[in-house]
Parts: sequence; C-alpha cells; structure tokens
Amino acid sequence: MPAIITHHIFGEDIISELPAGLVEGEEELLAFLLANQGPDPLSARFSTLPSRSSLCRSLGARIQGGRVTRTFMRLRDGVAHLPASEERIGRAFALGLLGHYVLDRTAHPFIVSQQRAIIQTDRSLAPASRGVHAVIESELDSWILWEKRRATVKDRPVTENLMRTDRVSRVGGALFSQIGLAVFGIALGAQEYARSVNDYETFYRAIEPAGSSRLRAMGQAERLVRGWSLAEAYAHYVTNESECPAANLSCRPWRHPFTDETRTESFADLFDEARLSYPVLAEAFVRGNESQIRDFVSGLNYEGRPGTDL
Repeated sequence: MPAIITHHIFGEDIISELPAGLVEGEEELLAFLLANQGPDPLSARFSTLPSRSSLCRSLGARIQGGRVTRTFMRLRDGVAHLPASEERIGRAFALGLLGHYVLDRTAHPFIVSQQRAIIQTDRSLAPASRGVHAVIESELDSWILWEKRRATVKDRPVTENLMRTDRVSRVGGALFSQIGLAVFGIALGAQEYARSVNDYETFYRAIEPAGSSRLRAMGQAERLVRGWSLAEAYAHYVTNESECPAANLSCRPWRHPFTDETRTESFADLFDEARLSYPVLAEAFVRGNESQIRDFVSGLNYEGRPGTDL
C-alpha cells in the first residue's frame, strides 16, 4: 500500500475536490489529512501490552481486508452519534478515511506486482518480502514528495504528516472503536487510536532519515534477529530527482496480482486515477447512499483484492 507521505499528499490534493464548506478551518483540515493515513497507525502500536498491541493490529488488518461498504456505513453512523461540537471534526475525519481506501485499492496491486517481480528475480529475497514492499513504498514516497512539492524529507520531515490536536485524536479513536465493535466484533478502547498514532510518530522519529548512524545501529540489531532490517526498509532517503524506477514512468507492462490482467500504468497514472474517482465515493458517503457506495467499492478491499466486500 502507499506509505505515509504519499497518503498525506493525496489528502492535500483531493481536499480541493470536495464541495466548499464541507471541510473548513485548521482543525478539520488536520482531521482530514490525518485520516488519510487510514488504519495504518494501528499496525504501529508497540508501547503497550502484547495483547493490546495485537488487538490494534488485528483491527487494522480486518479493516483493510474487507467489509468495506459496511465499514463506511457504520463510520457514517458513528459520525452522526458524535456530540454536536465534534460532528464536523468527525465528518472531516471520515472523508479522509475514504481517501485512504481509494488510493490503497488503486495503487496496492501495482506495488505488489513490483514486489513479486523483484522476488522472482532474486529468490533469496523471499523471506524479506515485507521489507521489499516497504522499500518500494518509501522510494515512491520520496519521489512523489519531490515531484509534487519540490521538497525532501529534510524539508518536510515525515512526522509532519501526522499533525493533530487532542480532539482530532479523540474523535478518530471513537470512530475506529465504533467500527471495530459494530463491523468486526473487536472491542478496542477509544484511546488506542491516539496511542497508536503516537507510536507511529515515535517509530518514524527513530528511523528518519535513511542512512543515519542511529538507523544503521538499529538495522544491525534487526539483522541479527531476522536477517534483514524492517526499519531500514521503511526509512526515507533525501531525494531531489524526478526519476524513480519504482514509479514505472516509462509505463512498462506489469501484471495485476489478483486478476492476472496486464497493465501499463505508472504510479503517477494510478495516483491521478484515484484522485479523480474519490469525489464519487465522497458524495455517496455524504448522501448516505449505501447502494452507490457498494457499486463504487465493487467488491474490492484496501489491497484491491476482489470478492471481499461481504
């Protein structure tokens, strides 16, 4: 799936596609942009008991795995049940979560296709497939930051993509807790989302930027345990070039991992495809039109895998 920077930039781009007045003011903007990270922060929960960390990770994985239409409808219900003073924050957050889904399902097959092609070329990388996936995402992150904002991770540190207020975190936590219980039967405390975002931020503060002496030490320790370093795979290099092999800018053919269809789009093409399709889902969500949401989802989960919207 696209990583932290790409999701943030996508959020910055699609907010202009929303009708005027739907997201207003700095705090609503922060809610919208943070929610564009989707359930990803839940996978970063580490500063707690293993059982609680596992619960956070489980909810994140279940959300990404399917039942998308039901999740969005329960999300809408959750916003409606917020206190009046927090309803607009909740709506902005919900609209941001939609953005995460749209970009994920559009771009994830492309990234998995590259991951598989790399491993087929060098089978010794198979045990580190998760790391290969993360390296592709981090390369795309650094590239799109330069391509769209003419900035590097030195100019715009990765943790700036997680700016929030206490109220934004609290509202987001309430909505994730509602989804967890109503859709997946997972009872997750409303405070766990805020703590997950804190852990996500702590993780990136520890590993950024790529190539630091601290990261090299972390990488050496990880390699002693698993033979490769996840921290080094996630870290971003300072990039100020418009070329990016991972972005497939020459539009070479690639194979969709779930349909076996041959595609030729670049990552830039897929980013624009997601950006242009987002308003359709946002309108259906605001109107509460479940059939239109289901038609848009078309059975696809966050991975872009069909047949999962049960």
